[in-house]
Amino acid sequence: MSKLGLKIGITIVALVAIGLGICWLSTWADVTLLCEQITGETPQAKATAYVRAVLRGDEQAALDLWELPSLQNQEQLEALAERRQQVTSELIAARINPEFTILDTEWWATCCEPTVIRDPRWTRSAGGARMTVQLLDDKGLPIIYVLDVFVRDGPYWGAAAGDPFRHWALRDVYLEGQEPLYWRRIYECTMKFLEWEPARSP
Repeated sequence: MSKLGLKIGITIVALVAIGLGICWLSTWADVTLLCEQITGETPQAKATAYVRAVLRGDEQAALDLWELPSLQNQEQLEALAERRQQVTSELIAARINPEFTILDTEWWATCCEPTVIRDPRWTRSAGGARMTVQLLDDKGLPIIYVLDVFVRDGPYWGAAAGDPFRHWALRDVYLEGQEPLYWRRIYECTMKFLEWEPARSP
């Protein structure tokens, strides 16, 4: 076999191996997501379980579902514990309607440089989900809350780091417009107004 033929053969084998690797990774990611759905290990499931506990008036179950994290900042932990008790009590007292809607989920990468994940294909790498939820009070009027659900054991490095399964925990619940106490990062889009006329190119 000539050197050219050998090089072509090696290249073909390498391309096939890369292709199989990509297929395996994408299939593994799909299997991981399916397992999370089946076991109820999704942010949506955690949020729904909390809201249903509130609807039943089961304060202890709701408090158990809203897990307090281990934080070095004691003041932050105390503020979070106080909010947990206050918000849960207020929601139970409000006698909210059984119908609620998850309006939006903002996915966060939590390792390395935390950032919002804009591409839906990469949500499987997320370590956090900030969900905007519309509840209805006893008069049918909407109340918007934000529920922060994050991976239980700190930053999520992803399946590539040998951690394929995520274990989610509800960490914070607050009215829309209030500041989060657990995940102290906020993603804000900015808009720039352009004056007329357009700026001239140099």
